[in-house]
Amino acid sequence: MQRRQVLASLGSLALLSGCLGGPAESSTETTTTTGTNTSESESTESGRAATTTSDCGRTEFCEGSELVRVRVDGGFSGEVVLNPACRESDIELSPGETETLIRQTDAEICDVELLVDGEVAYDGRIQDYEYVMVRVGSDGEISLQKEVL
Repeated sequence: MQRRQVLASLGSLALLSGCLGGPAESSTETTTTTGTNTSESESTESGRAATTTSDCGRTEFCEGSELVRVRVDGGFSGEVVLNPACRESDIELSPGETETLIRQTDAEICDVELLVDGEVAYDGRIQDYEYVMVRVGSDGEISLQKEVL
C-alpha cells in the first residue's frame, strides 16, 4: 500500500513539475525496493544508490548518498565554481569535469551557489529529501534536474 502512495506522489510531482518548469527542468522517478529487513535500497534513474535505514528515515537521503552533482560540458571555455556552504572550500570545475558532493550526515541540507563566469547561475538550498544535478552547457547556460524522495 505504501508503495502505491509513493508512486502516486511521484506521479503527482512529475505532473506538477511539467506544468511549472520550463524545458530545462525535469523530474525523475525514484523506485523503491522493499526487503524483509530494516533497511531499504533505493535506486534512481541516474543509477545512484541511496540506502535508507530505520535510523535515517524513509523520506530523507542518508549519509553517503549524493547531494549535488555538477557537470561541465567539454565545449565550455569559461570558469565554473561550485560554492557549497556545507563544505569548507569552493570547488573549481574545468571543461568536461564532473564534481559530486556526497552527504556527510543523514538528511544533510546544504545551501549551494554555482558561479558561471563570475555570475550566479544557480543559488538554492538542497533539502534532506532532494538530489540536484546541474549541467553547464557549452554556451554557459545551465540545466537543472531535481530528484525528490
